[in-house]
Amino acid sequence: MVANGYARLFLAHYQGEIIAGTLAFILGDKAWYLYGASSNRHRNVMPNYLLQWEMINWAREQGCTVYDFRGVSGDLDENNPLYGLYRFKKGFNGVLTEFVGEWDFVYKPAWYWLWTRILPVYLQRRHRSQGGD
Repeated sequence: MVANGYARLFLAHYQGEIIAGTLAFILGDKAWYLYGASSNRHRNVMPNYLLQWEMINWAREQGCTVYDFRGVSGDLDENNPLYGLYRFKKGFNGVLTEFVGEWDFVYKPAWYWLWTRILPVYLQRRHRSQGGD
């Protein structure tokens, strides 16, 4: 996707070292922030703000009219531990849009029942027998 111009890796450098990176991709007139990571070193220079801004500009240069920061917690209470993520993204003048979410289309009800009912019990017991919490 990168070679064809549909995706791009963005890296933030500070004092000769990479301190953060993100990946964005586009399809049609929409761009998505896909993944990101940052070091705790030099966090005070706030590389994620610059990276987001660069991705937004790249998306606009590609003709995109929508930039999707992707998920935030639906709980916008300031006491929510994930509220900072919402505040960061909202700081770019974003609009919270809630989608329907994921739904399973069940082709084989018996297998689906095993998958959703029996497998979790099996995995939990296996985890306990291997010394898990």
